[in-house]
Amino acid sequence: MKNLFLVIATMCISAFCIAQSQKKSNCTGSLKVDPIIQTQEKTHYIFTGSDTTGLNVTVTKITVAESRKEMVKRRKSVDCDSPNPEDCMTQVMEEIPAVTMNLYTLPGPDKTSEYDIRKEKVNITTREGGQVNESIVCPKNRSSNLIKKVQQSLIKLGYPLTINGVYDQATSLSVTDFQRSNSLPFGDLTLGVLAALGVK
Repeated sequence: MKNLFLVIATMCISAFCIAQSQKKSNCTGSLKVDPIIQTQEKTHYIFTGSDTTGLNVTVTKITVAESRKEMVKRRKSVDCDSPNPEDCMTQVMEEIPAVTMNLYTLPGPDKTSEYDIRKEKVNITTREGGQVNESIVCPKNRSSNLIKKVQQSLIKLGYPLTINGVYDQATSLSVTDFQRSNSLPFGDLTLGVLAALGVK
């Protein structure tokens, strides 16, 4: 009876240890994702007539002049008292905001011929930024051989690394840059980045 108890206890402890080791082999980390913003061209049909009867006309805010940077003259200081006004001025680069207007638009060109076409570039967010949980390579599994493969793959893509098998700062920065350039979650060595780099 005592032997049976010992056998059962040993089996339970072994099962617990195996479960714990399997649990530890699957690591997750909280990573960041950048928003994905795409610029698309949108066509507006601007109503130019006066009678909207029977037309599905809406008021739409449209960008008529894009934002831009421009050199402008600004006064250096309110205390400047030089006899030459130009001495008190300096040139600075300023952001000129976009100009928008509310215009009557049509859903399409098929109801009337009284319209002008205006094309506008709009930014559309296809993925919000934030935090995500991703499967990462557990620190204990980051063998020198694995890191060398990661470094070799990154070097082929033009990253200035040394193949030393160490997940050092240069390697970490290169991995992060690769992840962000490919719209992947970034901040750690993920299983996803291994797949993207072709590392097995």
